Amino acid sequence: MSRAKTLSAVLALYVGDEAIKKYMMHHLKDGEEKPVLGGKLRLHRLENPGAAMGLGKEHQKLLNAFAAAMLAILGVRLFQLDKTSGKNREKAALILLLAGGLGNLTDRICQGHVDDYLRIPCRSEKLSRVVFNLADVFVAAGTGLSVLAALGNETDHE
Repeated sequence: MSRAKTLSAVLALYVGDEAIKKYMMHHLKDGEEKPVLGGKLRLHRLENPGAAMGLGKEHQKLLNAFAAAMLAILGVRLFQLDKTSGKNREKAALILLLAGGLGNLTDRICQGHVDDYLRIPCRSEKLSRVVFNLADVFVAAGTGLSVLAALGNETDHE
């Protein structure tokens, strides 16, 4: 994948996530909830000043600095990999991690919080209270792909 395609992929995911967050911000008030898909998914807007589950909200500047440093490291690694063929799982993981991380970091810096808007009702009361956004899905998927790439000998080529 060329650097231009890689950057385009990161930007497309980032812009898509930001567009959905802005739509939710204009159509749901903080704390408001609307069921969709027959109640299997709920749109539930929540302003989260911290990281996952509100962690680090008391130390937002430190959280933002740490996130920015990690994103810089991931970006350097992604552009190192762009010079090589193969390593497609790791490249995809880094694209997802960068897009999701940038989306949430941008929101924390510009708004002082991240807009989360998805909740999946389930039998577990604790899990049912978790509210997340598309950027969080990107980060989780990127983390999973990173683990798979690290565990296996990746031999796929472009």
